[in-house]
Amino acid sequence: MKTRKEFLEAVMKMANFKDLKQADDAARAVISLTKRIIGEELSQKIAEGSPPDLRFGWESIRAAQMDDYERDERLFETGEVEEERA
Repeated sequence: MKTRKEFLEAVMKMANFKDLKQADDAARAVISLTKRIIGEELSQKIAEGSPPDLRFGWESIRAAQMDDYERDERLFETGEVEEERA
């Protein structure tokens, strides 16, 4: 798989989505959360090892940020809030 279109077509087929827009929305959400989990260093390594079109797609998606709900849940569970890394 060398292009974003090929990637999105595979997502569309695997998830039984009706169109590429749905596949793109889902892929962006998953990639954003994945980038948050794996961190900037590993995210950059993935980009570097990807074909140019896939790299562009990967790099165009920002890592998810901790929202108010997640921060409040962490505070409730641990009494502490992890600081966001810039």
